[in-house]
Amino acid sequence: MSHTSQEKPILARDHVLAPASPALAAAEEALLATTGIPVERHEVVVSGTRLHYLTCGEGKPLLLLHDRGNAGALFAPVLAPLAERRRVIALDLPGWGLSDKPRFTGRTAHDALAVWVSGVLGLLDALGLEQVELLGHSMGGFTALGVALARPERVKRLVLVDTGGLSPTIQMDVQLYFALGPERLHRLLGRRFTRLVLRNGGGSQAAELDGPRFELLHGLLTQSEVIPSGAAAFHKWINFSGVHLTLTNRLRELTMPVLLMWGDRDAVTSYHDALMAARLLPDGHLVALARCGHSPFTERPGDFARVLLTWLDNIHIPARV
Repeated sequence: MSHTSQEKPILARDHVLAPASPALAAAEEALLATTGIPVERHEVVVSGTRLHYLTCGEGKPLLLLHDRGNAGALFAPVLAPLAERRRVIALDLPGWGLSDKPRFTGRTAHDALAVWVSGVLGLLDALGLEQVELLGHSMGGFTALGVALARPERVKRLVLVDTGGLSPTIQMDVQLYFALGPERLHRLLGRRFTRLVLRNGGGSQAAELDGPRFELLHGLLTQSEVIPSGAAAFHKWINFSGVHLTLTNRLRELTMPVLLMWGDRDAVTSYHDALMAARLLPDGHLVALARCGHSPFTERPGDFARVLLTWLDNIHIPARV
């Protein structure tokens, strides 16, 4: 995937893209209000695509990349502690969240990854950031890994949280959920289905079935505009026939320090994947977050932020918390 940064995003623009819906913007604002700190909302146009991102805090830049179907605002539980020691930037990747959703016309998983990687690199260029600490969750981790492989000089430290793209297999029910199309399912089956998906995520997510986080998440998962855009790109990566691109065989190329943070009860991306990946990293460290599912930053936000900041400051951390 070393050619990723040279590929242009395969996006079709046959109409003028509308701004993000007022309902989504209001839901994002309500969730950010729960952080207790000022969080600024920004937009920048990169290669004709409007990207939405959040900023808070001061210090070294730390860029956060979200999971499939989500948005940067869903890192809300850890924004306040991270902002105490970092300038935090949370991006909505192209095709997702409150960013533009141009139609995806690529044919392969490589094309999909190229869109997301190009969005990240375009944001860094637009903000004048030569290098950042980069954290990605699940699909965002896959993207962060793609950035680090394509442009290693732009990534000072890499953090992969319950990341996809490290195994050619995926649990059958998760594969079926992705293949059928989450946005179609959540639009058809409504809030009960969204709550069911959250319950199956495990950890303290099961207690967050109402309120600002749920409202934003449900709004994101029912966006019809995502279906021909980010979801179509994702479908080239994971669909009924499996996972079509993994980057495990390139982990040895990573020269920067890499932290793997993983919920030990993750039913989406197996903890076994993290154990295997950790053995291949030249400068890697794995931390298991006990009793956590796929999103440990929402399940144990205090511990997650503490461990992350300790590692970013080059201080020893335990293998399990």
